[in-house]
Amino acid sequence: MPGCIGKLKEGRPGLCGRLYGVFMDTIRVTSFAKINLTLDVSAQRSDGYHDIDSVVQIIDIRDELVLSKAEPGVIDVIVESGDAPSGSENLVYKACAAFIKAADVDSGVRCVLRKTIPSRAGLGGGSGNGAAAIAGLNRLFGCEMPADLLGEICAMIGSDAPLFIYGGTVRMRGRGDIIESLPDAPEMSLVVVKPEVGVSTAWAYNELDKQDRGLSHRASDRAERAVRDGDSSALIECLSNDFDPVVCDAFEPVRLAKDRLTKNGARAAMLSGSGSAVFGVFGSENEAASAAEALRGDFAEVFCTRSLNRRDSALVDVI
Repeated sequence: MPGCIGKLKEGRPGLCGRLYGVFMDTIRVTSFAKINLTLDVSAQRSDGYHDIDSVVQIIDIRDELVLSKAEPGVIDVIVESGDAPSGSENLVYKACAAFIKAADVDSGVRCVLRKTIPSRAGLGGGSGNGAAAIAGLNRLFGCEMPADLLGEICAMIGSDAPLFIYGGTVRMRGRGDIIESLPDAPEMSLVVVKPEVGVSTAWAYNELDKQDRGLSHRASDRAERAVRDGDSSALIECLSNDFDPVVCDAFEPVRLAKDRLTKNGARAAMLSGSGSAVFGVFGSENEAASAAEALRGDFAEVFCTRSLNRRDSALVDVI
């Protein structure tokens, strides 16, 4: 292995730090889901993209990724369970290729992915898997690449992938590649509902651009203040997503899921990302568990879960 010196964007050198040596052949990485507590979307820019401003929270719905060293040139991705493609179409494959090139590692990798996080849900499942692969390879190959450089590699594979490197509660700006770690938000008891429908992110942006909506809700500033104050009630009052009315108007199952969460005791309910998953915030674990039980059978997937702090949402676990 020639070391951990590679090149990142525009030829910038990326130093992984000292090489620990070949001390493990396999590593297990946990890949978590996220919800958007706020999501403010700008008008379309001249280049066709949109700037976003979002307070994002990692939650305890998780996939598992096992990474093993392989012969140089080999990248093998097998999805053992869940709705995701194996092989080169998986973001894990793209993440492995990006990391190996950036770190100049003379090795390949075999990946086994076991999924629980639904796809096309706005929960960041694919992006989180890619970030988990990058964090895992950083450890597997004995590198000490810092979080900001790992985030740069993540940005090559997906706009919202970098946030998973930081974990906990973050504020995400730009195209999703500008990440600011926030203090851990007050813990929330949650129910996440994924209706059978899926929502295309491209469709959601196109529909949003058709709206004469004026300014975004601009809720992220208020949400950050609530997080920094540790004010759970104020944070719940800030929940906002510019995609929410557009998606709920177009997809009856999404609107119904929100209504059912509220009727079963959620203090607030909101779309995550561009959907189709929605989440409800409850006053206690018992209230969330009761609501989840009432909703199971009526929707494709229902999760009773909670928010995670930065320590508990760490990605890498050596085996």
